[in-house]
Amino acid sequence: MAPQQVQWGTTTLILDNEAFRCGFLAACQWYLQDIYGEDGRPPEEPQHAVELTSEEVLRLVVMPDEQGRYHFDEMGYENLPEYLGYLVGYLGGHLAPDEAEHYRKEQAQQEFLRSTVTV
Repeated sequence: MAPQQVQWGTTTLILDNEAFRCGFLAACQWYLQDIYGEDGRPPEEPQHAVELTSEEVLRLVVMPDEQGRYHFDEMGYENLPEYLGYLVGYLGGHLAPDEAEHYRKEQAQQEFLRSTVTV
């Protein structure tokens, strides 16, 4: 089976590493949820559509200790390809406008269905 490909801005990103692919796709979804909301909930981080701090970017893959030094969690080194997929996927979420449009339509459809169901 051929690796999955995604249009990432003007580049075709070939997701030929399974761990990276899983992390990338999960983080793209997180990005869309953060800026558009999910399941009728308002967006939690709508400003991420236009601005991210370096601290927010770092926390996608590492956490600071008590002294402020950054470290992977205990599984970080084992899951490095997935963590890097998180980083690239979240930061590249805005590079996939078709995915964003699909996500917004899907959320609107779900909201419509929720509004038509009577309990």
